[in-house]
Amino acid sequence: FDYLITYQNDEFQEMSQGKKSFVILKLLLEFSDDKKPVLIDQPEDSLDNRAIYNELRKYLLDTKKNRQVIVVTHNPNVVVGSDAENVIVANQDSNIEKNEDRMRFQYVNGSLENTQAHDKNCEYILRSQGIREHIFDVLEGGKEAFAKREQKYNYKEINNKHES
Repeated sequence: FDYLITYQNDEFQEMSQGKKSFVILKLLLEFSDDKKPVLIDQPEDSLDNRAIYNELRKYLLDTKKNRQVIVVTHNPNVVVGSDAENVIVANQDSNIEKNEDRMRFQYVNGSLENTQAHDKNCEYILRSQGIREHIFDVLEGGKEAFAKREQKYNYKEINNKHES
């Protein structure tokens, strides 16, 4: 087979490594009628922040309408931007960020709406705060990124109605 691949007016051989990877991912998934879950490992690698937001985020939002998408990422912007339903936060035990029973790796999961103020007296990092706060710790844009998401879903107004 001989193909000429262009995406956004760029020929494949002229693309950055990150854009090539993204185009290949799109080709693999879009030419498949399979509805099985798909696992994508660090799709943001070698993509700039603009491409992550404009391309990858939109692609994940569209793809998850038709099949389950599981993404392994170190970039919380991917998590927040693609509106993840379940976030798993991992921690490797250290003297500063301890795990229960000194387990080498420990995990906690929940939704982006899972919030718990940081408890400075809790000695275990994963139990010391909610999912949202873990993401704040590493998210570029911090709380501002979440504020935009809350506006999107009118989250504060809904929460206030439930408290009444």
